Amino acid sequence: MNAWQRWVQAPQTLRFRRALFQVHLWLGIGFGLYVLMISVTGSAIVLRPQFSLWFTHNQVVDATGQPLKGAELDASVAVAYSGYTVVEVKPSNRPPRATYVRLERDGVETTRYFDQYSGRDLGPTFPWQVAAMERLVSLHDELLFGREGRTVNGFGGIVFLGMVVTGLVLWWQGRQRWWEGLLIRRNSTRGWLWQLHSFLGFWSLLLLFAWGITAIYFAWPDPFDNLIDWLDDDLTDADRPDGFLLFLIRIHFGRFRNMLWANILWMVLGLLPAVLFISGFVVWYRRVLKRVQ
Repeated sequence: MNAWQRWVQAPQTLRFRRALFQVHLWLGIGFGLYVLMISVTGSAIVLRPQFSLWFTHNQVVDATGQPLKGAELDASVAVAYSGYTVVEVKPSNRPPRATYVRLERDGVETTRYFDQYSGRDLGPTFPWQVAAMERLVSLHDELLFGREGRTVNGFGGIVFLGMVVTGLVLWWQGRQRWWEGLLIRRNSTRGWLWQLHSFLGFWSLLLLFAWGITAIYFAWPDPFDNLIDWLDDDLTDADRPDGFLLFLIRIHFGRFRNMLWANILWMVLGLLPAVLFISGFVVWYRRVLKRVQ
């Protein structure tokens, strides 16, 4: 039986596969915490647009009647924020939009939204909930290090793709058992966590590849853009053969307007890398570390 026949029938007997398993294993262990953090933060920031809508009250509650203007508006703002020095009052040109107010006290500036119809304070322009979400976005996108962090994430995307590719190769169990990685069965000879790891890894391949490739693109967009330009027959028109890349980017962010259920679904899907890491780590711990102990 040659190497190809062994791969088709019993890939576990090949040294190449055993070596690949070690690569997959130690990539997962070595970068698992990074993948866990990226997965959890990526899942959380799916609701970034909703957080701005939920916690930033920049619309007046009732826009009927005549809004306060000029000196009358300034006087009402001064009363509402009597403990502050009013630095700027900026009414909106759109009636439902609240008035922007910049205040100062003890050398510290703050900004609020003010209802020019009722004369009430509507809250900060940048509430702590939105600030916390933006901090998570910075952690996910740039590891809190700006452009350098985005570059590190690019290398993380390469390692992540390495785990995905090696996992896909390892998923093949031989011609007679290949289907075991597609299902979770109660009477399987494999443990439940092993089945879960294999099952989720296979059925989430498109998402996993999309996250890995776009992480690399966000770090180094120029090679991708150059390739798209090379494939473009006419650089003078607005059409570009970048549909597949845009499709992957849409998958990466998973933002759906006015479809909260879809956003929640994407939050759940965003936790797939975390589940894969945890399930793989537990399987490794039970098989290796627990035996040693």
